[in-house]
Amino acid sequence: MPRIVDGDNVLGTWPGRSRSDADKRRLAREVDRLVRREGRRVVVVFDGTAPPGVSLGSDVLFSGPGRSADAVILDRLRRERDVRGWSVVTNDRALADQCRWLGAGVESVSDLKTRLASESVGEKPESTDDVDFWLREFGEERD
Repeated sequence: MPRIVDGDNVLGTWPGRSRSDADKRRLAREVDRLVRREGRRVVVVFDGTAPPGVSLGSDVLFSGPGRSADAVILDRLRRERDVRGWSVVTNDRALADQCRWLGAGVESVSDLKTRLASESVGEKPESTDDVDFWLREFGEERD
């Protein structure tokens, strides 16, 4: 079941994160890793316009000027043949209610954050020798 993520809602409810371009890029990268791990499509929708000169990926959308991400999410669901096959990630009660009314599932932001955090479990850290090698290759020294 694919997901649509209300990107600004996720960032706005995540302590230590903001709706900055850098945090939007960071969330897009984390979601991309989740997609590869789960094999489940995820579309992230942000309010406003995309940062100039930066592509965040084909499944990262911006609402554009004068339009909200909520409107983009709802329009996308209305165009789907099987809206029941989609799940929307948001803590925005009004958006969640409208998505449910259209037939989509709704997931909380905390569920998504848990999935994103679990990606690092079981990852093999780089060895100190590897890090030192690349630092030497690029003329850097370890602090």
